[in-house]
Amino acid sequence: MENIRKMKAEEAYDILELWMKSFTHGHPFIEDNFWQKYYDTAKESYLNEKDTYVYAKDGKILGFISVAVDGTIKGIYVDPEYHDQRIGTKLAYFVQDMYMALNMDVYMKNQKALEYATYLGFLIVGAYVKDEEEGEICYRLSWSK
Repeated sequence: MENIRKMKAEEAYDILELWMKSFTHGHPFIEDNFWQKYYDTAKESYLNEKDTYVYAKDGKILGFISVAVDGTIKGIYVDPEYHDQRIGTKLAYFVQDMYMALNMDVYMKNQKALEYATYLGFLIVGAYVKDEEEGEICYRLSWSK
């Protein structure tokens, strides 16, 4: 049985493990150890600053979405073994039903994520350099009802 629900505190490390697995799979243009350096930052961010909703099937978390208090989607992450099963889309539609407007940032080099965001109805509203250390450009995207 599948469901989408708010993350439980005891699922924090499962979420972080899924975040690392999904993020490194979806961003091969960023060196692996960069994200390992930011694990603690991600932990604080995903567990304290946002509403995080999980997609679970038969008791296993297969994906999650996090939305900051300002309505910025901080990430849609799906276990790479379960891609192409519309899990990310179900999570996105779930939060689109809850919010009047949302934003997200997508790396310019991540064309798959950019196409996916536009499929969900997001429009590019700007661009910026994400971090001087990595030097990657991100697009800022917005959606509203």
